[in-house]
Amino acid sequence: MHLSRKIHILLVSLFVAVIVGGLVAIKVGNEQKTAKRRNKAFSSITDISSLAPFTGKGPEVCQDIPFSIVSIFVEVYGVDFQNSLLKVSSIFLPCGSFVGSFDSMEAFLGQNISFSIDSQMSTFPAGHAMAPKLSSVYLNGDVNNYPLDQFDAIFTIRGRYGPTNSELPIQVVVYGAPLGYSLSVETTANQQNTAVAVSVSLRRTAPILGFAFIIMALMWAMSLLAVAVAYFTWFIKKDRKSELPYIIFSVTLLFAMPTIRNAMPNAPPIGVLADQMVTGWAMLLLSLSVISHFVNVLYHTYRDWVVATEHGDAV
Repeated sequence: MHLSRKIHILLVSLFVAVIVGGLVAIKVGNEQKTAKRRNKAFSSITDISSLAPFTGKGPEVCQDIPFSIVSIFVEVYGVDFQNSLLKVSSIFLPCGSFVGSFDSMEAFLGQNISFSIDSQMSTFPAGHAMAPKLSSVYLNGDVNNYPLDQFDAIFTIRGRYGPTNSELPIQVVVYGAPLGYSLSVETTANQQNTAVAVSVSLRRTAPILGFAFIIMALMWAMSLLAVAVAYFTWFIKKDRKSELPYIIFSVTLLFAMPTIRNAMPNAPPIGVLADQMVTGWAMLLLSLSVISHFVNVLYHTYRDWVVATEHGDAV
């Protein structure tokens, strides 16, 4: 008995260790994947022959950029599929002749600069630092295909400067790791590097897909179990009416199913592909199971009353 107890404790300890170790591995792996996606940047510069060289003194962050150019670091940080918007943030780094003055903290513009991301304009006056900007661009895709939905966005970035509103040479670096999505980016600049077209494609990450499909499988399994219980009460235990635990099981699942469905990660409102494949059928099967149990109770109650009446026991 003493040895059996030790084996039991050992097995429980191993089980807990496996669970904790698995959760830690998932956390560490997710952090590494996120860091990898964030460090994966896509630059628009392919030809530097059109850029004006700069040999003067500039901010320390511009020491490795011997040109007069403004670099724009665009981070894709959010997906608003309900409003068809891709959320991006832009950080600006002016270098060369576009820097009027600088200190150890910031660089201040020597002339007015304006930027456009699609139809959204941002203007930075001379003598001021270029503050980060948040923007939203149109997102194309069909969320009704969740969890197999895919999205893409195409937008253009341009810049102008000075009193003559001349075209601004820019470098666009795109990166990001929006929650639940894997990102692929293509940047295309014109020959003068004054306009950059950015194409972004997004799809659900493997963990999101896996978790969603697991929940969908569990919903089917629970619904089919409820149908099996209803079948059992009618065709296996023919002479006994549905018991209270069976009814509670089916009713509880019926009302819990929408909550279980909403546990799918980043799930849109009800009506998408996952609901057509699972939720609607699950609710139908569970509803039929509940109705079956109540009909079974009524049937056996009525039959018992008829039998009692025939034997003269009815009141």
